[in-house]
Amino acid sequence: MIQLKRVTTIMEACERSEDLLHKRLAVILNSLHDDYNVGVDIIEEIEDLYIIKGDIYCRSAYQQGLKDALKPRGDVNTLTEC
Repeated sequence: MIQLKRVTTIMEACERSEDLLHKRLAVILNSLHDDYNVGVDIIEEIEDLYIIKGDIYCRSAYQQGLKDALKPRGDVNTLTEC
């Protein structure tokens, strides 16, 4: 349960760190819809993919960091292998 809470905390930090990028993406997507007549379904799919990508990156980074922390100290180069 503690790990889930930590993942949630890290995910929230990741979301905050890319908030400006997401806002910029929203401006671009609105422009695609308004100026180039791109359908809402495509716009929503692009936005969903962006959000899912960020979620995967944050979760993967957290999980790898957890694995690295549990490894005995050794060669530093082996600590970052995915």
